Amino acid sequence: MAHPTDRLEAVKYDVKRGQVELTKGYPEEKFLWNVDFHPTPIRKRNWDWYTYAAIWFGMAFIVPSWSLASVGLSFGLGTLDSILLVFLGNAIVLIPMIIQSHGGARYGIPEPVLTRTRWGVYGAIFPSWIRAVIGAGWWGIETYIMTEAAVGIYAVLTHKLSVIEGYVAKGIASPYTLSLAFPQVFWTTFAAIILLQIALLYFSPVPEAQPALKWFARLAAPLVLLGFVILWYNFMSLSHWNFGQIFSLKPTVTGVNYWVMWFAFLNANIAYWATMALSMPDYTRFAKSQFAQAVGQVPMPFMMLLIALLGVMTTGAIEQVYHVAIWDPILASTLYLSPTLAVLLNTLFLLATFSVNVFANTVGPAYDFANTFPRKLTWFRGALIVIAVSVILGAWTYYGSAYGYLYNWLLTYGGLLGSVEGIIIFDYALIRRFKFELTDVFWSKGRFRYWRGINPAAFITFAIVEFIIYAPFIPYHNIIFSNSWLLSFLLSGLIYVPLMTQWIMPRYQPELKGSIFRGGYVSNEVMTVFNRNT
Repeated sequence: MAHPTDRLEAVKYDVKRGQVELTKGYPEEKFLWNVDFHPTPIRKRNWDWYTYAAIWFGMAFIVPSWSLASVGLSFGLGTLDSILLVFLGNAIVLIPMIIQSHGGARYGIPEPVLTRTRWGVYGAIFPSWIRAVIGAGWWGIETYIMTEAAVGIYAVLTHKLSVIEGYVAKGIASPYTLSLAFPQVFWTTFAAIILLQIALLYFSPVPEAQPALKWFARLAAPLVLLGFVILWYNFMSLSHWNFGQIFSLKPTVTGVNYWVMWFAFLNANIAYWATMALSMPDYTRFAKSQFAQAVGQVPMPFMMLLIALLGVMTTGAIEQVYHVAIWDPILASTLYLSPTLAVLLNTLFLLATFSVNVFANTVGPAYDFANTFPRKLTWFRGALIVIAVSVILGAWTYYGSAYGYLYNWLLTYGGLLGSVEGIIIFDYALIRRFKFELTDVFWSKGRFRYWRGINPAAFITFAIVEFIIYAPFIPYHNIIFSNSWLLSFLLSGLIYVPLMTQWIMPRYQPELKGSIFRGGYVSNEVMTVFNRNT
């Protein structure tokens, strides 16, 4: 049975590695503890910086990354603006990502468990649902991209490119184009790809570790990068390598509209990896050190910068040669490359997107849903919920247009995750200074129970911030929404911190003493754990 003395007796702190270990389990806490959620033993935390760099290489080089980098041109931003904002947005989101990752690396716990310290042992289910629903949305988008690649191959092999050309001539040059050109083929293929993924997950579930699929997943990013380089090389050749003209593309929006668009594109780029900024403890719980997780993640903005350079330059070259802005790499390869090359690239995009979808958008969200009712929901049933939510959400309809991708998808969910991450970062880094009672995240009556298992400060903060971000009648709503992630992140900190320090902690965690300005708030037990071996 959980006992307060465990806060000292069952917790060890490795000063050299800066990591905390829990030596006792709590099987009696059936809703809060299991062997998967138990902190990873320090001896098994062996992922080095290269592992995290490889993970990011696999996640960054995907079709939506290319599309995002090129969307800036569609909104009237210049070449240099688009490239700069991709790098800047990803550099900004890297900061909360590394702070959140710090918790996973120090305590060896995954995101759902770490989140209990801020939202309560039961309230943590809520932000996990948000993460899962957004992951389900990306599952639908990636399935749509696979379908698009397959139909692109169909159009090439059946010599029906003229149908696509007709839509492009009408100004329809986006991921919508192929679905409009061949609706019956497209949506039949879409349904078939969903069924194929369900069959794979049923007969060969990912958590059971299929070596063939994991081996292929490691090849996915190099395959996509190869496809991107081929696209870039071919279209730059067609433009006679006219770097000067491509990089001299100036913004077509001016004045206030320019800055609204500038910040909207910046926030969209922050939101792009905001889900991973929340989820990284699922990976960093295996880190051998803070150095490993931090250094391994630093290359991410530079990877996105490379994709931005390739994507924006290619889109600019296509606009220069064909006088149409095509930011979708699948449509560009299908329409303008040789049949052999078009089929090859679309096959690469299809297979690589499939592996990314299985691992990046299925595993985590399926666990999130399954862990809500672990007695009834297996991992596969959680995966079915992910697929059902993705179909209901229909996020691919947002991806199909530059406006939908930016505003209806990235900025919309950016406002949700900005608040979740604001609460997380201000609580962990500012209030607690990276220290808390590891035992209590597994105790139903511990210090993270708050009010009936939820933290009122987190929910009140989230409700107020989301009202401000999404209420259309608030003055300057367009400017507020265009800054959805940044504003929701900062406003959450401004609201959450005083609620915690002036209300919640004195009422529900009176054992915590200190000040925001002098070392944060910690209990005597936590201070003992971190100081007894120094």
